[in-house]
Amino acid sequence: MTARRIAAATHWLGGCMQAMASDGPVHYHVSAYLISGSAHTVLIDTGDPRHWPLIEAQLDEALAGRPLDYLLPTHPELPHAGNLPALLARYPGAEVVGDVRDYHLHYPEYSHRLRPLAPGERLDLGDRQLELAEAYIQDLPNTVWAYDPGDRVLYVSDGFSFVHDVPALPSMGDDEPGHRPGECRLLSTEMPAAPTVDQAAYGTGRALYWTRYVDVTDTFGKIGEFLATRPADLIAPAHGNVIADVPRMMKTALAAHRQVYDAYTSA
Repeated sequence: MTARRIAAATHWLGGCMQAMASDGPVHYHVSAYLISGSAHTVLIDTGDPRHWPLIEAQLDEALAGRPLDYLLPTHPELPHAGNLPALLARYPGAEVVGDVRDYHLHYPEYSHRLRPLAPGERLDLGDRQLELAEAYIQDLPNTVWAYDPGDRVLYVSDGFSFVHDVPALPSMGDDEPGHRPGECRLLSTEMPAAPTVDQAAYGTGRALYWTRYVDVTDTFGKIGEFLATRPADLIAPAHGNVIADVPRMMKTALAAHRQVYDAYTSA
């Protein structure tokens, strides 16, 4: 998969992983996103280390000779920060920004390249100011989101995650799932069918264990308030197709969280 430009200054990078659901295999993205401002570039999340050769090639393509200036892992978990050592070695001028409170423990050799940024603070990219935002849906305590007002994209880490089905290719047996061409790099509006509540609930219940015990109705109200002042044309999750139909997917994601919560509180 090559890097896909999804907005004027934004490329979608990364690869896909396979998991087994009760009715067969499904795929889920492990995505990273490159924003190329007029003065500086930033990579949001790093992708999974298993995808490093792919991400390295995608970055070469998307950067087109420019340096990578900033790395913003949304939290220190393998799919989000696992490629930091490789990226910092390849781009010696890059800094790690965000909630970096414990990254010096993971990567002590790079402690001098950590730059704390808190929600509400901005990263100057030249023609745009990338705003760090509170992670309304968290995986770890130092999870952060980000908002790009230039391309109107909200980066939500493990929020709004969903899997997608893997159809069998005509040349393969039913027990050998494969991708249709380009299926793993589609906007939500380009999928053969809109993501379902079940697909969103599958990812939510596994990636965010706490959602089994928390009613997030008020949380989605806060996300709606955030979007009212920072409108987003795209929502970019780490583990799902990029969302281009934001109002509909807000409803789907909330319904998925409720489904997970109801299933475990009623058990």
